[in-house]
Amino acid sequence: MSASILLKGGTALIHGENDVVTAQKTDILVSNGKIEKIGDSIEAEGADVIDCTGKLISPGFVDAHHHCWQTQLKGRHANHMLLEYLSAGNLTAFLFKPHDIYLGELGGLMELIDAGVTTVVDHFHANYSPEHADAALEATVESGIRSVFCYSSAFRVSEWNQESFSIEQNPLPDWFFPHLLKLTSQQHANGRVEIGFGYDHFFLGEETNKMVFKTVRDAGVKLITTHWVNESPLFGPRSNITIMDQQQLAGPDVLVSHGNQMNDEDAAVFKKYGMSVASTPMTELQMGHGSPICYDPRFEDCASLGVDCHSSGAGDMITQMRVGLQAERGIFNQKYIEQGKNPWTCKQTVENAFNLATIKGARACKLEDKVGSIAVGKSADFVIFDTETPAMICAAKKDPLAAIVLHSSIRDIDTVIIDGVVRKTKGKLLPIETREKGLWPWKDLVADLQDSYAIIEEKSKNINYEVATQSLGAAFHLDWNKFPKV
Repeated sequence: MSASILLKGGTALIHGENDVVTAQKTDILVSNGKIEKIGDSIEAEGADVIDCTGKLISPGFVDAHHHCWQTQLKGRHANHMLLEYLSAGNLTAFLFKPHDIYLGELGGLMELIDAGVTTVVDHFHANYSPEHADAALEATVESGIRSVFCYSSAFRVSEWNQESFSIEQNPLPDWFFPHLLKLTSQQHANGRVEIGFGYDHFFLGEETNKMVFKTVRDAGVKLITTHWVNESPLFGPRSNITIMDQQQLAGPDVLVSHGNQMNDEDAAVFKKYGMSVASTPMTELQMGHGSPICYDPRFEDCASLGVDCHSSGAGDMITQMRVGLQAERGIFNQKYIEQGKNPWTCKQTVENAFNLATIKGARACKLEDKVGSIAVGKSADFVIFDTETPAMICAAKKDPLAAIVLHSSIRDIDTVIIDGVVRKTKGKLLPIETREKGLWPWKDLVADLQDSYAIIEEKSKNINYEVATQSLGAAFHLDWNKFPKV
């Protein structure tokens, strides 16, 4: 593939003023990973031409919150609430060796690319050792995706068997910051992969919190992410939002995942500091977080979407757009239904959903200057849809955004381009270039993932999830009356 690509004859979805999206039939010239020109009848000698006749060219999707390492855990959480997920999912990182992390990370990222996600904020909370983090980062670089790899503090299990369970007392071991600083001092994939930071240990106290935030910001970290759900029996009465405000930790570099049930006080903190929030509709609706907050007018300037856990559901942004939009419509409509009325039109639009997964996602992870929309000078990150599939035919002509948000699926994605490099074409993922195996096709990665899955499943027989759940409850002083068995 040459340094130049010419997308010829497609219909591009272009963001304009106030994030209004228009469909324009146009050519797009890409040079050295950037969009060089958008216009009619572009000629570019030596460029690789991709015929986009009958196709929609969308900005690549932005996934603003994801735990990408969890591939071997897929299928576990079909009927789990959050407390069950923590023991059977999150904490099961205890069973993963660095190579398992590498495979799980790579599998998760390839699922994203296959689904048109070109940028991800990866909250890596399986951080058991420098080797685990290195393995995940290597997979990230090799996948070809654009990532803010958020090196995170983690609840690390020290002992777990059929009778006992315990968590290491120090979530910031001696190796943690030296290794983080080493990674932030290096460039990864020519800047395509940036080092961010994840932190969920605000209970360690003000002095520690201030030290942590100062350390990572002084190291040049541009994005800090944290989980939060207000009024949750599991998260407890302590508010990360209030703590960050009171301890002078908040800033425009903070991205809160979930944020369900936030109140006016929380909203004021967000506005004061320019913070952002990433909703993950599928997991939030399933696991009892409350309604996704991405359409709340108090947060409309800072909201985005993410997948969260592809171990519990679909690892694509099309599903998140669709589920989040229809959930919001249902909640809005219900108020009128209870009055014997029916709203005249939908309150939220497919354009709102599309923007959450593109331009608003880019803003949330502080990459709006690079991604999120199709514009000259931005990175060449595209997802190209075939409009002549059974799902897309006619819909794409009538309303391209409706076609994507309400009609499309992964099978309709013909091509994915990231940083000017084709990663998927004619509906198939291309092999990736790896350090150990050279060019590695997906079908070969499948075999290794299956082996790793079998190892994790075998190890799982030696641990007791109920013991872990009860131990967590004791450690976090949970009121079991707030977890009814219904």
